[in-house]
Amino acid sequence: MSEQLGQTLYWSATAVAVVIVLWAALIFFYGLSQGQPIVPIAGLSCAVIIWLVGRGCRYLLAGR
Repeated sequence: MSEQLGQTLYWSATAVAVVIVLWAALIFFYGLSQGQPIVPIAGLSCAVIIWLVGRGCRYLLAGR
Protein backbone atom coordinates (compact mmCIF):
# COMPACT_ATOMS: atom_id res chain seq x y z
CA MET A 1 0.00 0.00 0.00
CA SER A 2 2.66 2.52 1.00
CA GLU A 3 4.81 1.58 -2.01
CA GLN A 4 1.92 2.47 -4.32
CA LEU A 5 1.45 5.77 -2.48
CA GLY A 6 5.16 6.50 -2.93
CA GLN A 7 4.92 5.84 -6.66
CA THR A 8 1.84 8.04 -6.93
CA LEU A 9 3.51 10.91 -5.07
CA TYR A 10 6.65 10.54 -7.17
CA TRP A 11 4.81 10.66 -10.48
CA SER A 12 2.62 13.54 -9.31
CA ALA A 13 5.68 15.54 -8.30
CA THR A 14 7.34 14.67 -11.60
CA ALA A 15 4.30 15.91 -13.54
CA VAL A 16 4.28 19.20 -11.62
CA ALA A 17 8.03 19.62 -12.17
CA VAL A 18 7.62 19.00 -15.92
CA VAL A 19 4.90 21.66 -16.12
CA ILE A 20 7.18 24.14 -14.34
CA VAL A 21 10.10 23.32 -16.68
CA LEU A 22 7.87 23.75 -19.74
CA TRP A 23 6.65 27.08 -18.38
CA ALA A 24 10.25 28.19 -17.82
CA ALA A 25 11.14 27.15 -21.38
CA LEU A 26 8.19 29.15 -22.68
CA ILE A 27 9.37 32.22 -20.75
CA PHE A 28 12.91 31.75 -22.08
CA PHE A 29 11.83 31.44 -25.71
CA TYR A 30 9.44 34.39 -25.40
CA GLY A 31 12.31 36.49 -24.01
CA LEU A 32 14.56 35.20 -26.79
CA SER A 33 12.09 36.42 -29.42
CA GLN A 34 12.03 39.81 -27.68
CA GLY A 35 15.82 39.98 -27.71
CA GLN A 36 16.22 39.53 -23.97
CA PRO A 37 16.68 35.83 -23.19
CA ILE A 38 16.50 35.25 -19.45
CA VAL A 39 16.85 31.80 -17.93
CA PRO A 40 14.37 31.57 -15.03
CA ILE A 41 16.70 30.01 -12.46
CA ALA A 42 14.12 30.27 -9.65
CA GLY A 43 11.53 28.30 -11.61
CA LEU A 44 14.00 25.63 -12.61
CA SER A 45 15.26 25.37 -9.04
CA CYS A 46 11.71 24.92 -7.76
CA ALA A 47 11.11 22.20 -10.34
CA VAL A 48 14.23 20.33 -9.21
CA ILE A 49 13.25 20.65 -5.54
CA ILE A 50 9.71 19.38 -6.22
CA TRP A 51 11.09 16.44 -8.19
CA LEU A 52 13.56 15.59 -5.42
CA VAL A 53 10.81 15.70 -2.79
CA GLY A 54 8.77 13.28 -4.88
CA ARG A 55 11.77 11.03 -5.29
CA GLY A 56 12.39 11.12 -1.55
CA CYS A 57 8.75 10.18 -0.87
CA ARG A 58 9.08 7.22 -3.23
CA TYR A 59 12.29 6.12 -1.52
CA LEU A 60 10.91 6.45 2.03
CA LEU A 61 7.56 4.83 1.33
CA ALA A 62 9.08 1.93 -0.60
CA GLY A 63 10.94 0.87 2.54
CA ARG A 64 14.39 0.84 0.98
